[in-house]
Amino acid sequence: MNISKRNNVVVSGHNQENSVIYLMTKTFRIRNNYGLYQSYEYAKKHHCNYRIILVEPYETNQRNLDFFNQYKDDLIKKLNHFTNDIVFVQREILDLNHLLAHTIFMDKAYLKFDLELLKKLKLSAYEKNMILIEVDSNVLVPISLASDKEEYQARTIRPKIHKLIKDFLEEVYLEKELSIAEEKAFQVLDDFKKNKLKQYDLHNDPSLDKTSLLSPYLKYGFISPVTIYHHMDDLCDENTQAFLEELIVRRELAYNFVYYNQAYDEFEYMTEAWAYQTMKDHINDRRDYIYTKEDYLNFKTHDPYFNAAMKEMVYLGRMHSFMRMYWCKKIIEWSATYKEAYQTALELNNHYFYDGFTPNAYTGVAWCFGKHDRAWFERDIFGKLRYMNDNGLKRKFNIDDYVKQMNLLEKGEE
Repeated sequence: MNISKRNNVVVSGHNQENSVIYLMTKTFRIRNNYGLYQSYEYAKKHHCNYRIILVEPYETNQRNLDFFNQYKDDLIKKLNHFTNDIVFVQREILDLNHLLAHTIFMDKAYLKFDLELLKKLKLSAYEKNMILIEVDSNVLVPISLASDKEEYQARTIRPKIHKLIKDFLEEVYLEKELSIAEEKAFQVLDDFKKNKLKQYDLHNDPSLDKTSLLSPYLKYGFISPVTIYHHMDDLCDENTQAFLEELIVRRELAYNFVYYNQAYDEFEYMTEAWAYQTMKDHINDRRDYIYTKEDYLNFKTHDPYFNAAMKEMVYLGRMHSFMRMYWCKKIIEWSATYKEAYQTALELNNHYFYDGFTPNAYTGVAWCFGKHDRAWFERDIFGKLRYMNDNGLKRKFNIDDYVKQMNLLEKGEE
């Protein structure tokens, strides 16, 4: 497979500069970093000076930045193998107008804050006659090749992705020394394989620790989905297939959503027509409870399961995937309007979760409002949106165990 098929040539310029820049915005790793690989090899081939610019991730929570920053210096040290010209820049002071090179490679932009960087860099590239290339390193199958439109559900994108997986499994820099962040990601992956994967069929149970916990490492690009795929021992195993469905199909459906719907974070445009109609039909339904964001953050609702989920979010920066669905559905139920519910859920999601500000984050909230879902039996408040309640939690899981575990977090007894 030609790795260049991961590329999107944004500007085809030509100047006399003797330098190549790699703008690292999402893929903070060495192994299977196709932007790093192509930019470095290009610089070597053309005998150009080579520079790497690391751009601080977009965050609103210092805890999340601290998670990233604990690995930053070591990554820079390991990148010295490629060049000594390495710069780390805080996003808010990044001045793209001063960049000058023959060719600039950058990580593929999907979300608005990265697309804003791309827009400015594109203008600068035109003015200075530079080549500007985006490289898609953080999905297995490049989204624009998997589909040319916004997909309706997982079932519509699944065959398109499966058809192309084998074309995008090539690995690079397997021999290079890993950064500490990459090593940590491998430790989390190995623990998942050894202790959880065989029981992945139980991963929906919030009281059990059967999820991979790889989300923050995928978010910052510390590990590639290509790498994870290659580390699965038995691709025919049902549990492995279920995990890869989440890692590849569901995750890349989220990337498809934000790529083809640039209003992905706007309530009025993020879901389907039937969902908007049913919300319109039920906007005046009586709400038995109305809570504020402060009530949620102080664990002051009447629902012990919701409060427990909030504790997991506040104290650990994550929430079990099944509880995330329940959590968002309850916010819908307890808000005066659907738009208020959407904005509250999205703000909490992006601020507190380590994997906030990702395509998965926006898609997960939109899903609770009907995106990638179907119409269900009609009921008060939810209309035809999928409904979830505490009886379902009690019936399916030992949910009280989950509550006890989260209450221990509040007492500092994790």
